[in-house]
Amino acid sequence: MMRCWVRLGGGGELNLPTAVSWKFCYGTDTPCDSFFLRCLWERGQEKTLSAACRFFAEWEGERVFTGVVDEYAVICGKDGLYLEMSGRGMAALLLDNEALPAEYQRATRADIVSGHVAPYGVEAVGGGTLPAVAGFTVSSGESEWSVVRRFACYYGGVVPRFDRMGRLVLNPPNDSREVLVGSADPVTGWEYREERHGVLSQAAVRRRTARGTQWVSDPAFVAQGGCARRVITVPNTTGSAAMRYTADYQLRAARRERVRMRLTVAGGFLAWPGDLVSVDLKGCGANGRYRAAQTEVACGAGGLTTTLVLGETDAMI
Repeated sequence: MMRCWVRLGGGGELNLPTAVSWKFCYGTDTPCDSFFLRCLWERGQEKTLSAACRFFAEWEGERVFTGVVDEYAVICGKDGLYLEMSGRGMAALLLDNEALPAEYQRATRADIVSGHVAPYGVEAVGGGTLPAVAGFTVSSGESEWSVVRRFACYYGGVVPRFDRMGRLVLNPPNDSREVLVGSADPVTGWEYREERHGVLSQAAVRRRTARGTQWVSDPAFVAQGGCARRVITVPNTTGSAAMRYTADYQLRAARRERVRMRLTVAGGFLAWPGDLVSVDLKGCGANGRYRAAQTEVACGAGGLTTTLVLGETDAMI
C-alpha cells in the first residue's frame, strides 16, 4: 500500500488520495531523484495544493521518498478527474541554489555542510573520514550541489547521494547489503551494454611549473586495447599523494558508465543506489557482481516493477 502526503509552506500537512499510478526514480548524481504520481481528485479542490512544497511517500509503512514538489495539475477528461504531481529529491534544493563565491584556506566537512547544505534545511549524515582540503575555492555561478560533489567526490572519493529520508549521505556505500537476482526471480527483461568512448586508459597529473608527474593506468582497459590519455595540471603546491589520487579519480570517473546492465523485475523496491547486486540468470553471459547506479520503481497498467541500472563495483556510480 502506497501512502503519499505533502507539507505546505505554512507548515501543515495534507494527505493525498490513493495513487492509481506512480513512478520513483533514484540515483546518485544528476539528474537527481524524481517522482511522479496520479491520484483521483475531488472537484472544487483545484487550488488546495498551491502551497505544497515537500512530498513524502511510504510503501507498506516504510519511507521510500522525500523530495520537493515541482509541479501539479488537476485534469478533467475521459478518465475522470485526477491529480498529477511530480518533483525531485532533496538534491533539488542544492541544484537550484547558486553558491556564493568563496575561498577556504582549509575547507572541512563541517565548513561545507554549514555553508552549502544546512541553510536549505537539508540534514547531512556521515562524511567523518572526508579530508580537509587546502585552498578550496567556490567559483561564481557554481551550484551548491557542485560544491558538495566536488569536495566529497574529487577530494574524498565519495559520491554524495540522498537517502529515502531526504538526508545527504557523505559515506561510501554500505557493502553489508547485497541483493541476488537469479533465474527464480520474475525478471521480465535485461540488457547488457559496454561503452569504450570516453574511458581512459591512462591519466597523468603534472604540477604547473615544477617538476614531477604522476602516471596512473587502468591495466584491464589497456589489455582490452584501450588507448586514451588525459593530462591534468595542478598547482605547484600539490603533494605527490594528492596528485596520485587526482589521477585515480580521473580513471574511476571516466569508467562511470563503461559497463551498464539493465534489469526489469516484477515487484517493488528490490535495491537502492549503491547496493551490491549479484546477477545469476540462466543463459546470461553477463552474470556477475555489480553495483546499483539507478533504480526505477513504477506501478501502473503493467503492474509493479523495479528496473535496476547496474555498473562496475569500483567505478564512480
